[in-house]
Amino acid sequence: MVKPFFDDLVRRLPTAGLNWNNLRRAYAGRPYHNLEHLEEMVAHLPRHRPPADADMLGVALLYHDIVYKPTRIDNEERSAQSAVRDLQQMSDLAADRVDRCRQLILATKDYQPSDRDDGDEALLVDLDLVVLARDPAGYAQYAAALRQEYWMLPYFTFRPKRSEAITAFLDRPHIYHTDYGREHYEAQARENLWRELRDL
Repeated sequence: MVKPFFDDLVRRLPTAGLNWNNLRRAYAGRPYHNLEHLEEMVAHLPRHRPPADADMLGVALLYHDIVYKPTRIDNEERSAQSAVRDLQQMSDLAADRVDRCRQLILATKDYQPSDRDDGDEALLVDLDLVVLARDPAGYAQYAAALRQEYWMLPYFTFRPKRSEAITAFLDRPHIYHTDYGREHYEAQARENLWRELRDL
């Protein structure tokens, strides 16, 4: 599903910068932040309202985790830089659209749309967080894969950090920002997060 999504995007944005092999290699070998994560996001995209800029939303979706190292705090910034670099190979692509793609990716850092969001940041963030609303078995797989990505942290270090992240979500008035997300994801996500917090 990701490859056809990518191919459709490239047909609309014919730039050599968008290269499937580069994308595939970047996401390979990760327990969670991999192509399956993108598959899940792409699968849920049609359930939401159409994006304001489907092309930039598509690039941001594909690139939002293209750079991902668990111990770094600048993954989103570096992923956004990668998207901007590749999009700038299109000489006729307006600079404000390239910058919009950058802003979309940066919104996934704290899972919060900016004040000037046209709805696409909220959409991308909700798609990024749809994993939290899996059924209990699927959520358990996600939690286990995330722990694998942080294998370098001993459990006594990982546990408080993960608890803090979960609590931050649960303390929000809403985890999701779109109407669809709040209606269809919110309750299941909170149930899953509470269960994981209890079991940590």
